[in-house]
Amino acid sequence: MRGRSRILLRSAATVTATLALTTLPTAAAEPSTGPTGCAEVRVVTVRGTLEPQTGSLLLTPLGKRIAQESGRRTTVTELEYPASMAPDSAIRGVENLTTLLNTTAATCPDQQLVLLGYSQGARVIGNTLNARTALTDQAGARIDAVALFGNPLFNGTEPYNRGSFDLALSGTGPLPAGALAEFADRLHDYCNAGDRVCQGGDPAAGFGNALSYGHFAYFVNGNRDQAAAFVREQLGS
Repeated sequence: MRGRSRILLRSAATVTATLALTTLPTAAAEPSTGPTGCAEVRVVTVRGTLEPQTGSLLLTPLGKRIAQESGRRTTVTELEYPASMAPDSAIRGVENLTTLLNTTAATCPDQQLVLLGYSQGARVIGNTLNARTALTDQAGARIDAVALFGNPLFNGTEPYNRGSFDLALSGTGPLPAGALAEFADRLHDYCNAGDRVCQGGDPAAGFGNALSYGHFAYFVNGNRDQAAAFVREQLGS
């Protein structure tokens, strides 16, 4: 058991180091909390804990792929927020994402919005969509596709769930059933068996749940391909 823990810790350290040292192409994203023009499509990525503001290794390549496959003028925006282990990190993410979506919908009313979230980023998106008192009706209507990975808010009973998850298990802080019903036809929530963030982890363990192998499997399995196809269909590409 100790040997397995050491392996997980080394794997997590390797991934974290890679995230910190990787330099993404300059065209990958535009860090912003507000619109910078009215592209036809805006893809907003919300990174996981400890991923750098310069971009998510899981989500930024997916955002660029969606932009290329859409055949339309597309902007990929990395949401500015701490993505740290601080207690208010996700709260600040919700505030920034709400501002971004509301401002974008008002400034670019015809723009299609795509939301991608990993781990803490999935929590930020889920809580933003659940708090409809802050998100305007105009912004909610412009969201055409949402793809979440390793979501702490994962509820195993929802019809929009995807992946190898156990139906009987949910995330470390699941939303009530039906909380995101308004977006059910526009949402895929990907969860892997063995991912302790979305599959029955210990809430008291905090970031320790993210050290499970299943939480890194989204980098190597077919979930991103499935998400790209789902978004393409949602955008009518």
